[in-house]
Amino acid sequence: MSEERITETAPIRVNGETVSEGLIRQELEMLRERYAREMSPAEMEQKAAKIESDARENAVERVLLMQKARTVIADLRPEEVEARYTALQEQHGGAEAFFQRFELSDEDVAEIRENLADGVRLEKYFDQLCEKVARPVEADSRAYYDAHTEEFELPESVHAAHIVQHPTPELPLEKVNADLLNIRERLKRGESFDELAAAHSHCEGGQYDLGWFERGRMVPSFEAVAFSTPVGEFSDVFQTEFGYHILLVRDRKPARLMPYEEVRYDIESMLFDERKNEAIGAVADELRAAAEIENLVIAEEE
Repeated sequence: MSEERITETAPIRVNGETVSEGLIRQELEMLRERYAREMSPAEMEQKAAKIESDARENAVERVLLMQKARTVIADLRPEEVEARYTALQEQHGGAEAFFQRFELSDEDVAEIRENLADGVRLEKYFDQLCEKVARPVEADSRAYYDAHTEEFELPESVHAAHIVQHPTPELPLEKVNADLLNIRERLKRGESFDELAAAHSHCEGGQYDLGWFERGRMVPSFEAVAFSTPVGEFSDVFQTEFGYHILLVRDRKPARLMPYEEVRYDIESMLFDERKNEAIGAVADELRAAAEIENLVIAEEE
């Protein structure tokens, strides 16, 4: 993953501790991933400065909570940190590969271990803060479901496969069109779509079966055919910007509202997480009010 660009400003200091650029970048990546599910690319670009400002604020709050965790959770069992360190090494191919990849010195290892210890302390501190947070009951999840039914609506979807060919100088359009018309005649005579697709489709990696998809996932010209072709039937030869296709609709699911019983426990988990985040946020606000914070620039809401 390429590194996110962070606008250069003076380093932020929280009670004398510098907030690392790595922590700000981590918060920025999480915010961008979250907002990308809610905003268009144009909206993301318009709010880029505000998103980056929010990432800096989140990083400041995390440092404040970490500082507090160090005083509340003073002692850790060595094996707690060692387990995290071993897991980190395994993620990078084992101890030797880990050292070689990052060219680590003894000082680097000590810093990594201390960062891992901070992470354990923070988790334990969060557990303490959330000990008395009440779990949602069914009435809470039912009320949320009834007030937000639009969140649980599933659009129409189809399961489709296709045979696609791409015209090239070596494979002119006339040859592609003739080949696909011939393949369609063979399909009409009852030959296997899967066998013909495996032999004749230009799909990358042989992935001619597209699985399930909703409207908005494919280009409009492809979707128009996919959502109008009856289940079990194949289309005429048609063109999109990706080539010439014959499409088979394997199955279709109509738009539907997910029943409460299907999403109840997901809602309860979401509401419980919200309550815990509120409890942690309240403590962060208290810590922030008493903290000395330098060089934090907050962007204005547009």
